[in-house]
Amino acid sequence: MWPLPVSLLLATISVLSFFATTQAVARDGEQVGLNAPHRQPISSGPHFSRRQQSPELCDAGSQHWTGWVNVSSEKSMFFWYYESRDSPETDPVLLWMSGGPGATSELGQFKGIGPCAVSEDGNSTRRLEFSWIDHANVVFIDQPVGVGFSQISDRNLIATDLHDGARDVYTFLSIFTKDVFPQLANRTWHITGESMGGHYVTSYTEYILKQERERALQGLDIGIHIDSAIIVDGYIDGAYQYTGYYDFFCEDWRADGRPYPLMNATACQEMGEAVAACEKKGAMCRDSYDVDVCAWAMQSCDQTVGKHFADGVKPGGWNPYDSRFKCQEPPLCSNFSTDETFVFLNQPWVQEQLGFPNYTFQLIDFDTNRRWAAAGDLNLPVTRELTWLLDNSDVRVLFFNGNNDIIINTPGQMRLLDAQPWEGQARFRSLKYQDWFYTNGKLDQGTGHFSAMNQPEALGAVVADWLRK
Repeated sequence: MWPLPVSLLLATISVLSFFATTQAVARDGEQVGLNAPHRQPISSGPHFSRRQQSPELCDAGSQHWTGWVNVSSEKSMFFWYYESRDSPETDPVLLWMSGGPGATSELGQFKGIGPCAVSEDGNSTRRLEFSWIDHANVVFIDQPVGVGFSQISDRNLIATDLHDGARDVYTFLSIFTKDVFPQLANRTWHITGESMGGHYVTSYTEYILKQERERALQGLDIGIHIDSAIIVDGYIDGAYQYTGYYDFFCEDWRADGRPYPLMNATACQEMGEAVAACEKKGAMCRDSYDVDVCAWAMQSCDQTVGKHFADGVKPGGWNPYDSRFKCQEPPLCSNFSTDETFVFLNQPWVQEQLGFPNYTFQLIDFDTNRRWAAAGDLNLPVTRELTWLLDNSDVRVLFFNGNNDIIINTPGQMRLLDAQPWEGQARFRSLKYQDWFYTNGKLDQGTGHFSAMNQPEALGAVVADWLRK
């Protein structure tokens, strides 16, 4: 048994999702969902449509379906569902959400989480030997609706806060388990995500549990049984990431003999002197949960502790997602927004198979990201929600973090979890970090923000072990 309901794996494991997705905008005159110009689905209902996909699209080693669920009269949420390679009739179900805000889950799906990767030609896929579907059924969704293949009648209706996003995902899950795949109705769920997914997973899980408890009080059956939350390089509280910059660049926080500091003495001195003030402002943000207070706190931390790092994010400079590589071009510092996955999902034959002919699919939906930034929720932490999960539910929480990830750095996550208030805090802090061994050695080096892509076997092994607990 896991000794505590929260675990942090400091491996090289981390799957990215920062700004990753698609600007999926409904075309003029188009209706959402079942009225949109899709091919005739294999099966459908009043609130959903689904079609089974062929190995030509992805030779997954199991059956898989795509489709959409109407979560409102204006919104249609896209899904890609893979059955487990092991025991699909009894294995649990994982819900995967990429981050951003604005990242399509096809990013995580084709970069280490799912069963296939896109070939270099951008016109075919190849099966991955290791995948999260090895021992679980996995559902990838494009959310908030308006991202990826999810459609919305008016982009001004895009969810721009966690409450509205949670409501849409809860509606999706309710219809998905009741009508689309009723055989999953009593299955155990694990809510998972990366980067901004730290906010999604934590807040959405709390929302779903509270909604299900309300149903139980009304004498209704609980439809969604959540066993755990899995957070991969997840954004929980920005203040801890800023203070973690000092540890990352200026301290031997891993005590593994790596060269340090990574910045000059002047920069490290200035960063170190600013840590206490950033911590104080972060505490003010957490105490208030006020959008303006938190925006002020994050801006202050960015201009002090974060200044030297931010100034170094430029061509040939720091890559926020992996310290081992140089930045190509900010803000993403790589070409993943237009790489082979982007090309593949814009292939006419692929879109025809999915039921979205002539669709404008992008791997980065910056419009959604800008809307969230303008609304202010991006600056809020989800530490209260995490405390609620740990103290008021049986949900276990697993954190992965890549040791070469800068933007969601491991020392910042360690600071966060040590300070996180909950009933088991003292016991958690008394435990020592231990090396994790698998197959050929220790899992503690070699991953940035894209963990599953860097080490799919290791990440998959840990997830499989977690599911067995």
